[in-house]
Amino acid sequence: MATTLNVSGLTAYVEQNKDQLFVKSIADFKTLNYVEVMLGVKGKEALHYLESEVELIKAQCGWNPGGSDTFIERYIETAGIEVNKSWCHFDFEGTYGQYQLAYAAGREKLPFEEKFAESNVNAIKAAMEDLIWQGNSALTVTGFIADIKAVSGDTVQFATGATVTEKIDAVAAAVTGRMLKKGVNIFVSPTDFRSYIQEQNGTCCANRPIMDAAAESITYLGDSRITIVPVDGLEGQGVVVAASKDALVAGMDIEDSSAIYRLWYSEDNDEFRFRMLTNFGTAVKWPDEVVMGE
Repeated sequence: MATTLNVSGLTAYVEQNKDQLFVKSIADFKTLNYVEVMLGVKGKEALHYLESEVELIKAQCGWNPGGSDTFIERYIETAGIEVNKSWCHFDFEGTYGQYQLAYAAGREKLPFEEKFAESNVNAIKAAMEDLIWQGNSALTVTGFIADIKAVSGDTVQFATGATVTEKIDAVAAAVTGRMLKKGVNIFVSPTDFRSYIQEQNGTCCANRPIMDAAAESITYLGDSRITIVPVDGLEGQGVVVAASKDALVAGMDIEDSSAIYRLWYSEDNDEFRFRMLTNFGTAVKWPDEVVMGE
């Protein structure tokens, strides 16, 4: 006797929007808007880059070659990460959610399903924001802070300062012309960002516009090529990081079929279940285009 699959228990909201929800949870947290993102990365992959230098010489007869072309190989390694949650329908009985509980064969539905999906998407985004900077040894994800320190011998620059303003100024002063040609982001924690705004608003001059600490980012005073960006992943880490726009790389498997985002009713387990599964990893692409302030 053939086995049949009954998908009537899958609700329209999750089925029609699961891909969109997955993108929102994994590929829509703040830092990803300011670094290079590689999709379809599984396991360890090589990053190959070509740097070319030319030599200008006086025009003359004959063939006089010069200059160089250097291939650079670095690696990015992703690890599988997942989120698993479950809820028993009986947990909603006697609560305000009971009126929305649909529980009968073929029509199982989680109360406030859209709210559950939205709330968990936000929680995943917050967790991924911490992961991309701080890493997690249990997940074997290094994170940008550890990545930067690991390649410190490859010309990563370091700067110091007593106040947040001094630290940001020191980092900005260490930025190279090559970085400025690409555009530079200075990443700070939200607390340091607020301190910087307060320090700037408390100094000269009367005709200077008041800065808003609620801004998503601000332009560094005196150089529009530099943007200061507060990111939650640096909260409590005590560092400021300046990087050109392609110096830091985040890799993930969002294009692959192994990327899963589901919210469903499990008939076998008699419970509602939620699962997110993907690969994720970080790497430094250009160490000489990164400055860390401590």
